[in-house]
Amino acid sequence: MKIDYSQEKYWFEFSSQYIGKGIDIFYVYPTINSEPLSNKGDVPCYTDISKPKVRKAATKNQSYNKTVYAAGDFNFFAPYYRQMTTKVFAMSQKEHKRKAKLSFGDIQKAFQYYMEHFNQGRPFILLGHSQGSLMLLELIKRGMTEKQLGQMVAAYLMGYEITTKVLEKFPDRVKPATGELDRGCVISYNSVTSLDAISPLLARTQVCINPLNWKTDGSLAPQELHKGIVRYSKEKRGYATTPHYTSARIENHFLVCKDVDPNVCYDEKIKEPFPFGNLHFADSWLFAENIKGNMRKRAGI
Repeated sequence: MKIDYSQEKYWFEFSSQYIGKGIDIFYVYPTINSEPLSNKGDVPCYTDISKPKVRKAATKNQSYNKTVYAAGDFNFFAPYYRQMTTKVFAMSQKEHKRKAKLSFGDIQKAFQYYMEHFNQGRPFILLGHSQGSLMLLELIKRGMTEKQLGQMVAAYLMGYEITTKVLEKFPDRVKPATGELDRGCVISYNSVTSLDAISPLLARTQVCINPLNWKTDGSLAPQELHKGIVRYSKEKRGYATTPHYTSARIENHFLVCKDVDPNVCYDEKIKEPFPFGNLHFADSWLFAENIKGNMRKRAGI
């Protein structure tokens, strides 16, 4: 199957009419568990984005991220891609790495199409969560030119690990943020309510910054610094902001948020990779207002 990113169906939005701001966001969505069983009754390794219903499953996530992070400030570009299904994450690390090549190939092609046809020389922000962050980390490591890397304001890669091996192998490309204003850097964190809830899939990470005080040490950032989570409200029929939701402290390269109820994103069916107290599925909205404000600061707007 060949993916042609000149076709509108492979993008969340696809038109120059959406370009009105001076800075872009290039967004890659996380694992969307939408792929049905195959005709043989087994779960495939990749989503089939030629199917409208598969693309539609990602649209809700893309729409949230455009509304929360881009609206009013940034142009928003988000491709569909043949992402790995949860089946692959249960495989060996070696097999997982091999399978990721196809998904990354799509993202690299989409990014290069975006750069050639949409970007027009503007600075851009990379934004991802979970598998989306994995794809964008690979893009930074080996999927863009030096010139393109120079246009990157920052990369917000929540919910994925950045290992010592990656930092040592790509010191000129993968540069962890050290504060709230440095550019060309990677912003990353993995949230838990306690260190007992660390996911085995993310346990090797060596990068974490506190999105409340933009420090990398173990100082506690109080709830007063939390500008707000953003989640959909049935009562308001739209997204609602709740400020002062949690404090946060970095411990062993993880962001510990003791004020968060672990039940907000716990799923018994996947307790092995994401145990009770792991906030992986909240990472994209848990510090939404702080992240958006920091994007504006780094972009100088």
